[in-house]
Amino acid sequence: MTAPRTRRAGFAGACASALVSGLLVAGVTVGTAGATPSATTPVNPKDCAQAPLTKAKGPVDIVVWDQFQATNQDVLQALTDQFNASQSKIHVQLIQQPNADTYQKFRAGLTTGDLPDLMQVEEITLQSVVDSGATVPMQACVDATKYSLKDFLPKALGYYTTQGVLRSMPYGVSSPMLFYNKTTFSKAGLDPNKPPTTLAEVKADAQKIVSSGAAQYGMALRAEPFVMEFMYAKNNQTYVNNGNGRKARATKATFDNATGKQIFSWWKDMVDSKLMLDTGSDPANFDNLFAIGNGKAAMTIDGSGALGPINQVLSSGQYPGAVAAAGVLPGIKPANGVYAGEDSFYLMKKSSPAKRAAAWKFVQYLVATQQQVPLEIKTGYTPTRKSVAADPQVVAFWQKSPEYKIPYDQLLAGGTTPATSGAVVGPFEQVREMIRNELTAMLTQGQSVATTLAHAQSKADGLISDYNARAG
Repeated sequence: MTAPRTRRAGFAGACASALVSGLLVAGVTVGTAGATPSATTPVNPKDCAQAPLTKAKGPVDIVVWDQFQATNQDVLQALTDQFNASQSKIHVQLIQQPNADTYQKFRAGLTTGDLPDLMQVEEITLQSVVDSGATVPMQACVDATKYSLKDFLPKALGYYTTQGVLRSMPYGVSSPMLFYNKTTFSKAGLDPNKPPTTLAEVKADAQKIVSSGAAQYGMALRAEPFVMEFMYAKNNQTYVNNGNGRKARATKATFDNATGKQIFSWWKDMVDSKLMLDTGSDPANFDNLFAIGNGKAAMTIDGSGALGPINQVLSSGQYPGAVAAAGVLPGIKPANGVYAGEDSFYLMKKSSPAKRAAAWKFVQYLVATQQQVPLEIKTGYTPTRKSVAADPQVVAFWQKSPEYKIPYDQLLAGGTTPATSGAVVGPFEQVREMIRNELTAMLTQGQSVATTLAHAQSKADGLISDYNARAG
């Protein structure tokens, strides 16, 4: 999940940076300046007309802000270089944002005018970015060029679509999944090829692992709200009202319910019974992943975009004896899948018509099957198109490394509903930070599940109300 950095350096970005140098989220302040409510945002194909690019004399230069890190950034840079070399009409300058602070820089740019032509940011900024009034919906480009979306997975587009409008183009998406050490599973007498798929199974396996002495803890987990966000979705439970913020702007949270009680109770019980190591609430702390490598714990949950960096580190020999494997995100029930979290591209309204047309050409290039194949094989980001999954290179890669197919299967599983498309809410990062604090109080200060949910619900409603008042 999301993102997979806490963002955020993203699900994968932070993990990549932390692991390769030694997958979700640093808080950003969500606010609106000159906001335009998303429900009234028009879609005008003329905003993405291609004629200005055709008529342009000389190459059209565009600036793209991205927030990939480490090896993932290398892949995107290579694809960008290939695009520039493949034609002479457009030249792309790719600018990596340090520490994945793209959204913060975007907020500042609304005042200073320092904005790119194309911007990659995490999924939870969707409502705020749209409310800024600074972007052109990708739907305008789709309509202007009659671009077919039939090959894309419904859930891949689902998160980034509100009121029936595709706001941004998903690229570099991921979702949470289970990571575990096969060696530890075998020592505990568990089937190393059969990871748990439900929260109840996780607890049962953790008990066997601890009782057998195979590891001190069955699971290690950071107090990370994104994990429960995806668990809500997997149980077909919304996180906010108004169709999870998709039919209309969210005005209330909806997580104080039976689903929330089961998820929070499981989390607290696992820690209280010493079956799970709480690795703290710092989004930049990846001790949960290191615990799998050093044998302190057998399982964890993190973003699927961490697959590539994790395998790279293990292949280096830093953790001898550890055999990493992966499974689906455990849920209350094994049914349903997850939504596509993490990154997508937004088109800037301030750019000239020729630059907007050029940026759309670059987006089409990146999301084409041929370019998504190396993105999947070299990074672990989830394919957003069915044709990528059918590509012979990907099929062979998945046969050799089946864990990389799990995130794709999670996008296919279950129906596409407002709940399974993920929540859209203006002050999402603030809500996450608040949930993180409530989780910490529950896990370390003895706060009850009922009190935690009640506090979280009330505080989220306040944050949403304040944001909406600013948004107009």
